[in-house]
Amino acid sequence: MVDTTGQTEHQRTADPGPQESKAGPYLARVIKHSDPYYLGGLEVELLKTTEAGNIGETLGQTAIVYYASPFYGITQSANIGKNDKYSDTQKSYGFWAIPPDPGSLVLVTFVEGTREFGYWFACVPEKGMTFMLPSGQPATEQLTGPVPNELKGKRLPAGEYNKTITKPQTNNVIKYKRPVNDDFVNQLLEQGLVEDDIRGITSSSAQREFPSAVIGLSSPGPVDKRGGSPQGKIGLKESQATVHTSRLGSSSFVIDDGDDKLIRKGAPQDTPYEYINKEASGKGGDVTRPHNELIRLRTRTGAQILMHTSEDLIYINNSRGTCWIEMSSNGKLDVYAQDSISFHTEVDMNFVADRDINFEAGRNINMIVNESIFQSAGANLEIKVGADGKIQAGGTINSLSGDDTYITAGGTAWIDGGPDVQLNGGGAATEAIKASFPQRVPQHEPWNGHENWNPPETEPEKTEAVTTESQDVHPEDRTVQTDRTIMNDL
Repeated sequence: MVDTTGQTEHQRTADPGPQESKAGPYLARVIKHSDPYYLGGLEVELLKTTEAGNIGETLGQTAIVYYASPFYGITQSANIGKNDKYSDTQKSYGFWAIPPDPGSLVLVTFVEGTREFGYWFACVPEKGMTFMLPSGQPATEQLTGPVPNELKGKRLPAGEYNKTITKPQTNNVIKYKRPVNDDFVNQLLEQGLVEDDIRGITSSSAQREFPSAVIGLSSPGPVDKRGGSPQGKIGLKESQATVHTSRLGSSSFVIDDGDDKLIRKGAPQDTPYEYINKEASGKGGDVTRPHNELIRLRTRTGAQILMHTSEDLIYINNSRGTCWIEMSSNGKLDVYAQDSISFHTEVDMNFVADRDINFEAGRNINMIVNESIFQSAGANLEIKVGADGKIQAGGTINSLSGDDTYITAGGTAWIDGGPDVQLNGGGAATEAIKASFPQRVPQHEPWNGHENWNPPETEPEKTEAVTTESQDVHPEDRTVQTDRTIMNDL
């Protein structure tokens, strides 16, 4: 028999008396959440047939079952201290999953056939309803619903097919038309990533190939309580409640070993972004780089951390696309921020570049130093200003030249030295050289300057600051993108 000395309150009071039945496992349909003890409890109807998605309405073989986690632990109660502090109480740990929605199928078991010890321990996927697993927002061309005109015919995130509208004409579920996920499409449009199949849309889905090369976990997402969102009744016929039945979308963690039907033509450090369809051509390409091999952690609103093996990059962005960071295969670190970038250190801040350091400001450069400024140039020091040049010192200004010194004025030259001014010699000063502007500057997505689109066009000799003609990258209207990077249209 089961040792009941360690029973929790819910185990001792779940049913009014002992009920005996076979241990199971049983296939059951979730009727409603029933969890006053926060133990993942469900009220389920034991089934003889699989009818996922339908809510039980008959008072038949029902039971209360609790969650059996694949991993859970708690420190010993025998060692609880008598002081009211963290170190003296028990600690729990382990894996926790959200109980599935009403209508889902689960497997349940009853320990030694006793209804007091009923547990659900697995969920049963429904046939054809695995497209959104595990990434939450996979893309397809087979779309229905409100697709923006400019995006018609393109791959976009979508949901599961609508059973009341779509009547499957084939057993190939990937050909079913699905309603576009307009919430996530709008998010990608704001980010500028709606047509980017690396940083934006994804092919990660349990239905992409068989056997699936994708593993991961997606959350149900918050309940959609917006006006007009679907509502339905749950519970037994005798005690039903009306609730919102849709959800806003998933946050997910995905590990994708890639789609081996598409392989990269060459290495991402030296060849442009191009993939070969092995089923169509069967020739060429790098078989060690299947398309969409990645690890991705993404929220339902699109904020993400992406480690992309196929393109050998790491990409991080927020949900609105107003800030992103990318680390490329050849060692570029690109940072874009629509607002400020701020650094603060309580000790030193060191910048070292083995080639050039380029600064460009759309307005002013302000520097405040509490002590001295020291500048050393191994060759020339040249300063050119478009208006007035002023130097003011509270003490002495010393100018020392190892050779000639030239001062030239287009108008009058005024020198006021008090009691004594000495002028000797004369000559013409040469014009100062104008500074060059940076050539590769990250901008709001979509940005065609990402290295992986065309690595040869972003090699060091092609990104050097050499032009003295200003190119406006500081527009007041942020919807107008002025991309200075010279790239092929890929």
